[in-house]
Amino acid sequence: MDTGRHTPTITAVIVNYNSGFWLARCLTALRKSPVDELIVIDNGSSDQSLDCVHAENNANISLVVNPHNPGYASACNQGLEKATGEFVLFMNPDCELLDNALKSLGAALQENSKAILAGPWIINQQGKVQRATLRRLPTFKTSMNEFLRPTSPDGVELSDLVKPEGVQLAEAVSGACMLVRSSLLQQLGGFDANYRLHCEDLDLMQRAALAGYAVLLVPDALVIHQQGVSSRGRPLWVEWQKHRGMWRFYKKFEAGENNIFKQAIVGISILGHYLLKAPVIWYKKLSTKASVHD
Repeated sequence: MDTGRHTPTITAVIVNYNSGFWLARCLTALRKSPVDELIVIDNGSSDQSLDCVHAENNANISLVVNPHNPGYASACNQGLEKATGEFVLFMNPDCELLDNALKSLGAALQENSKAILAGPWIINQQGKVQRATLRRLPTFKTSMNEFLRPTSPDGVELSDLVKPEGVQLAEAVSGACMLVRSSLLQQLGGFDANYRLHCEDLDLMQRAALAGYAVLLVPDALVIHQQGVSSRGRPLWVEWQKHRGMWRFYKKFEAGENNIFKQAIVGISILGHYLLKAPVIWYKKLSTKASVHD
C-alpha cells in the first residue's frame, strides 16, 4: 500500500586516512544499504587504502583526494558541500553498517522533523558497546566527574548503562557514524574546522542543542566500529588533538561563564590527563613495533 511517505535521498561521506583494507569493508557494507550517493574524501593517505575505490564495483564513487591532511572536520565539510542527499551519512572508514541500520536511522529522522542527526548503537567486533555511543554533553561538572570518578553515573559517558529500547532523545552520540539532516547542518555552518581531530562531533551537537534541534539515538541500528585504525601510525599526536579539542570545546561554550580558578582547573585537568596517558600510549606503540620485528 502506498502511504505517500517521502523517501529522502542519502549521501554517504567517508573521510579516509590510511585505513587499509577497512575502507573496502566499509564500502562493501554500504553497497547493501539504500545509499544514493557515495563520496570518499581522502586526507593525503600514503597507504593502499584507495585501491578499492578504483575497483570496477565502486565506479559510482565520487573521490576527492586532498594533497595533505586538512583535518577531519574540514574533510567532512568538503563532503557536505558536494553532497546532494537530503540526509548525509558521515561514517568512519573502519565502520560497518549491519542489517537495516541505515533504514532505521533514516526512519528515526523522518519521524522527528526537529532532529538534526541520529546515531546508531555502536559495537566492537566482540559485540560490546563502545564508549561514546551515548553520552552527555561535557560541562565543568560532568567532565570533572568523568576525570576524577570514571565509574560515576554522573559523568559524560552513558554507554555502559542498560541498552535502551526504541529511539531515544540524547544529548550526544558517537561521531563515528551518524546520519545528519543536510539542511540543518548547513544552517549551522557545517562542522567547526578549527577542530583538527576529535570533539568536532560534540561541538556540532552542542550547537544543535543551542539552536533547539534534537539528537537521536537509535539502538536498533547496529554498526561495528574497529576504532583507531587511522590513528595507529601517530597515536600520541592523535591523543594530543583529542585533548586540544577538549580545551577548545570548553573555551568555546563554558569558559566565559567560569571564573579564572575554574578555568585553571579545567586546563590543568586536560593537560594532566594527556600527560598521564602519553607514556602508556608510547609504551604500547613501542611494544607493538617490537612484536612486529620478533
